[in-house]
Amino acid sequence: MQQDKIRIGFIGAGAICELRHLPGLKAIEDVELVSVCNRTPDSSSKIAKKWGFQDVDTDWNVLIAREDIDAVFIGTWPYTHAQMSIAALEAGKHVFCQARMAADVEQARQMLEAADDSPHLVDMICPPPHRMPYEPYIKQVLADNELGDLREVRLVCRNAADLGPLNWRQRTEYSGQQIMQIGIWAETINAWLGEYEELRAEFESPIDSKPDPENNNQEYELRIPQIVKVAGWLKCGVFILEDHSGVAIGENANHLTITGSHGAMRINYDGEIERAKNGESFHPVGPPVTLQRDWQVEQDFIDAIHLAQEGIPSCDWGVSPDFAEGFKYMKKMDALWRAAKTSDVVIV
Repeated sequence: MQQDKIRIGFIGAGAICELRHLPGLKAIEDVELVSVCNRTPDSSSKIAKKWGFQDVDTDWNVLIAREDIDAVFIGTWPYTHAQMSIAALEAGKHVFCQARMAADVEQARQMLEAADDSPHLVDMICPPPHRMPYEPYIKQVLADNELGDLREVRLVCRNAADLGPLNWRQRTEYSGQQIMQIGIWAETINAWLGEYEELRAEFESPIDSKPDPENNNQEYELRIPQIVKVAGWLKCGVFILEDHSGVAIGENANHLTITGSHGAMRINYDGEIERAKNGESFHPVGPPVTLQRDWQVEQDFIDAIHLAQEGIPSCDWGVSPDFAEGFKYMKKMDALWRAAKTSDVVIV
């Protein structure tokens, strides 16, 4: 029988969780915020008071083991995702994991295996915001062959985000194989166009170290590159180029362009969609309301749990991305590191 409330435990309720997930959960009537566990008791208490959690746990293992929790939200950094997700699934809890999926492809594989061992439990990874609100429109344009035969895909993501102080995203011990926004776009490309077949990658790190505030400002060697160039082929037979930079002063380009024989479509990270035909410049288009979908990630997760409780097959839960999708983009991240190291073409 379906429960009246889905009882939530939250691990790592940081900035993005306060911006999106907690407001989203609070807006759902059949959600009950049971317990939160942050890095410090003080932080946990503040979050509990602000968002109405009933309790605070100082050990995430204790939170996961609680019998009064149905689902666990994991908002921590990637290096903890595998351990926490697997523990939650083994404890019989549904799992929502903040992006990116894991520190490396092996951890992602372990997460997927744990999910496959518990097919009655919902597993979900937070999708990137630029997949909303126009993904239904983009998928229909591609399905209806409005662009014609696809000829080229080009991704440009250039900014100066890596020029600031050392942050957790630049630390391999926290981020693992993740690089800038490449994982976010990898997931998106998989969802809209399919996986890579093969690729070649080049890494550059013009900034080789930064002062580490966690270690008396001693120099921290940066292993995550600030410039990445990728060229390859998608399994659908289309050539793809990617240009990523975190040291591009004066630039803020972040868009994916899909070009076919009849025209091209550019999807900007901020959500704007542009179209062009041969001989035209790109111009904004407004997808019809019927093909728009606002951010409702938290509601999707809760709805999926209700369907799971009713015995509905997982193929009808409507969860995207799940751990299986996440594993696909983690395979690409692993391939990038291997390709850059060997200077060879790598099969994904």
